[in-house]
Amino acid sequence: MVGNGLLIGHDWYLIPGISVLGPGDAPWVKLDAGDCRARKTQWVRQVTIHTTKGLWPQHVKPGAGPGGRDRSTAEYWARDPQHGGCHLVVDNDGSITCLVDLLKVHAYHATTVNEWSVGIEMYQEADGGIYEAVLTSTVALVLKLCDVLGIPLQSTSRVYKNNTIVNRMLRGGDDVVGVYGHRDNAWQFPQWLPPEVRAKYPNGYASRGQGDPGDEIYLRLKRAGMMTFDIDAGAEKAFWLPIQGSLNAKHGEKLTPDGVCGPGTVAALRRHGLWNSGVFTEAPLI
Repeated sequence: MVGNGLLIGHDWYLIPGISVLGPGDAPWVKLDAGDCRARKTQWVRQVTIHTTKGLWPQHVKPGAGPGGRDRSTAEYWARDPQHGGCHLVVDNDGSITCLVDLLKVHAYHATTVNEWSVGIEMYQEADGGIYEAVLTSTVALVLKLCDVLGIPLQSTSRVYKNNTIVNRMLRGGDDVVGVYGHRDNAWQFPQWLPPEVRAKYPNGYASRGQGDPGDEIYLRLKRAGMMTFDIDAGAEKAFWLPIQGSLNAKHGEKLTPDGVCGPGTVAALRRHGLWNSGVFTEAPLI
């Protein structure tokens, strides 16, 4: 079944060559009302990648699995009393299921960044393996999301050390844009939360580590053009500041030079042919 595609702001988007089920394509293609709410923001600025089991070590399994894990995952969230769920599931056969409108719905998948992020669950097998089809479809999905939502294809250069992008993500990362893993933004417990809230989660919000989402998906996204920066040091802001300045000086834009590749900067890059599925194409700009 091909499906209607990704639902983003009441519009539908297909990914060529990949089956994408959307809300309404089957009765189970939805999130329970307790696992999500309406977004308050229209600026969705992060993609957060997960694995369903968070197991490490991982290995890549050749080809594709039998499928059907998208439904079992959605039905698990629907009956789980601990409210949680993700916008998208990439099944082990490489098909994708979009459970809600990605622009309109805040899903409970990554705590402090939920309000402005879209969550992807890559299906992981019980032996820790992830099928090649899952990884291939996830890369295509991320590129589509970055293009439609105007999110730069950028991430952290940090080597995994069992902690978050400490300085910024634990405050919510509201000025951090790009593509990250669950391990980047919700592994250590947000210590600023009240003691009575922390007491409910003795292992922190995310009892996951390197396997959520693992290293392989980062490597593949980098091959697809993803840039990486020392996010704690604000290196991505240092990259975008001169680009914003050049857009203003050479192309008559009126951007606020803050180093954040937000909607205004993305719109300007699109106008001047310098944006391709979230990838900045330097061309004649600087």
